[in-house]
Amino acid sequence: MKVLAKRVLQGSAEKAGVPWEATRAALVGRQSAELKAIKAELEDRTLVYPSYYEQAFHAYPEGNLGWLPAAEVEAATAAMALRTFKDPALTPAAAQAKLRGNIMDRVNEFRREQGCRPVEAALDVGASAGVSARALADAFPSASVTGLDLSPFFLAVAELRERQLEAGGGDAGPVATARAPGRRRVRYVHANAEAAPFPAESFDLVTSCFVVHECRPAPIEAMVAEAARVLRPGGALAVVDNDPASPTIQNLNPALFTLMKSTEPWSDEYYGFDVEAAFERAGLTAVRTATADHRHRVVLGVKPWGQ
Repeated sequence: MKVLAKRVLQGSAEKAGVPWEATRAALVGRQSAELKAIKAELEDRTLVYPSYYEQAFHAYPEGNLGWLPAAEVEAATAAMALRTFKDPALTPAAAQAKLRGNIMDRVNEFRREQGCRPVEAALDVGASAGVSARALADAFPSASVTGLDLSPFFLAVAELRERQLEAGGGDAGPVATARAPGRRRVRYVHANAEAAPFPAESFDLVTSCFVVHECRPAPIEAMVAEAARVLRPGGALAVVDNDPASPTIQNLNPALFTLMKSTEPWSDEYYGFDVEAAFERAGLTAVRTATADHRHRVVLGVKPWGQ
């Protein structure tokens, strides 16, 4: 069933113009030596991986800890955006820009309503191959942006893309969009978000995009608590993922829902977990959920001034 789920995703992606095979071949072939060198630079070899993370994910027996999933994650991300909007007029880059733009609109609406502090330093938790971190950097070009992830393989791809963009573009991957003029580069850190290696009150904004559905409740709780710890007073946390209350998800064909869940070992636990309550337990206020699109939500909260 997992193999079938991946074939469905890959097939729909390629039909929509995502160069899945070509991207994978380029990363595992011509660029493999450079990727391995970057991984060696970024990897914290003392890091102990939590057991929930060492499970098979997305039809890969190695989960997120291997070169094949790292070589295909960008194409899978492009496919996710295309399948969200199902608009044949959208290119992969345009669909990705629309997905991320919707998210940042909800974040900035919340920040304006709550009078949040200006964003000078931002953290993207679960940065994967860097798509969400680059979107964050484009949204706040003058801010320093850090992308944190548990997979040194994914981070190697993220750092490769950042170097390609710095060098003037080139092949920046299937989800590349126009880079915001003058934006600062993204720094990537290999670490566990349950114990982030940053001092308290280091960031003005923390985001996490499409990560928590891959986590068990205890890690979600710990990640939210750590995000609250590293936020400065007046800073905001935004967690983006599937919306369990979405009519789209509620009304999914049972066979398709089963197929989707076959590649996500912890999705049932995520759907039953109250993310808003975790925000409140971490001391965040003005907690709310905003709709990003017909199947995704943004859970938002602010760290009170003076805390």
